[in-house]
Amino acid sequence: MNVVVQKYGGTSVENKEKLEKICDRIISYVQRKQKLVVVVSAQGKTTDNLISKALEYSDNPNKRDLDMLLSTGEMQTVSFLSMMLNDKGYKSIGLTGEQAGIISSSIYGSARIDAIYIDNILNYLKDDLIVIVAGFQAVDRLGNITTLRQRWK
Repeated sequence: MNVVVQKYGGTSVENKEKLEKICDRIISYVQRKQKLVVVVSAQGKTTDNLISKALEYSDNPNKRDLDMLLSTGEMQTVSFLSMMLNDKGYKSIGLTGEQAGIISSSIYGSARIDAIYIDNILNYLKDDLIVIVAGFQAVDRLGNITTLRQRWK
């Protein structure tokens, strides 16, 4: 199976208008019968804003809890993009790092990918769904959410 993987970073997904352009690009690939996995980041300054917010609640946030918080930024983008594509009549599904099968080390804030189990992604692609995956996140072997590079002090 030939699969196109696209990655969109924070500024390219920062608002609805930019997500509309990404939808158009994705749809152009689907119309050419391409299977797509789209990896997205949090919108704009979401990660920075979440870090600032965490520091309002804690002088020294626990890194495990911070990883869980920061992972929500990517999940928002995944959900928005998948909803928009489905509204346009293009079947898609959003996946967290865990749902995408991304397994990492347990180093909170700067985990490394140990394995990617692609069966879930492949099953959705076989069902002709566009797969939208949350970037920047994974889970360790105990199911703890991790982020894949350090974004805070």
